[in-house]
Amino acid sequence: MIQYLNEDEVFRVGMCMEEAGLEFYLKMAEKASDTATKRVFKRLARDEKEHLAYFESLEIETAGGLGARPPEKDEDTTKFVCSIVDDGIFKNIAEMEKLGKRKYNPEKALELALSVEKDAVLYYTEAAAATRRKRTRKALEKLIEEEKGHVVDITKRLANLRKRKARSEKGSGASKSGGHKRRAAKSGGRKSGRTASSGKRAGGK
Repeated sequence: MIQYLNEDEVFRVGMCMEEAGLEFYLKMAEKASDTATKRVFKRLARDEKEHLAYFESLEIETAGGLGARPPEKDEDTTKFVCSIVDDGIFKNIAEMEKLGKRKYNPEKALELALSVEKDAVLYYTEAAAATRRKRTRKALEKLIEEEKGHVVDITKRLANLRKRKARSEKGSGASKSGGHKRRAAKSGGRKSGRTASSGKRAGGK
């Protein structure tokens, strides 16, 4: 499908992805309780905002490019273009909307963010390979590198979060195990005491 899009349509789809990402990352940054995860989502939101501004700054010369129509018609055109692109690109974006309304889970939020950023890398890479316009390819290559940076940042944060979770679960398991052992030891001590007392009484007889 990408090879059939013109420059204007390629950028419109990109804007759909960046807008959805910006909204999701702002929500997750607000909900995040730990500083490191909050910082990652804030950085992602900031970059997506910059990407949107970058798209808007491009002077798209194709017929009916961005801003060539009244705002309401221009928005309708963008929605239409985004709707005809392969659903696989926007499957995770739909999940963003759902997850944004649910109870916050940092691991799931980061996993979804990672999938979306990988989708963005694939989309921009395919679009860059399909375009014959040097300027368009250069613009897309700039976005590809930045989206790859997002993938790296999210992957690192997700790995650290999982390590911390594993240590917490291990510590919790050890604490429970120690508690069981202490209770067993106390129970054994009481039984031993009762046995010795019984032995004394038997000896006295």
